[in-house]
Amino acid sequence: MGFSITDRAAEKAKELRTSQNMPEDWVLCVGLTGGGCSGMKYLLDLVAPPEDESLYRSIEHSGLRVLCDRKSYLFLVGTEIDYEESLMSSGFTFNSPAATAKCGCGESVGF
Repeated sequence: MGFSITDRAAEKAKELRTSQNMPEDWVLCVGLTGGGCSGMKYLLDLVAPPEDESLYRSIEHSGLRVLCDRKSYLFLVGTEIDYEESLMSSGFTFNSPAATAKCGCGESVGF
């Protein structure tokens, strides 16, 4: 069991990559860093493929490669990355079964 990304999130990431004139081989990199009101913050960025991909866990979905560093992967196992739009906000969301705390903005999580 790894992590996953929904069709909607993969399509949005590819749209962003195209709109910012990034090469098609660029990958979505996800992870965690210390900080935020719940202890850790999610990281999400489109980047050039790293030279040494053995340092990452990866998945491919709908033509998008998603990489997660091995340390973050320990916390993100079972997590689904989605993209939501509403009248009030839009953005990527992380639905993690291992999370024990979340902040109101959705950018911070505790484990």
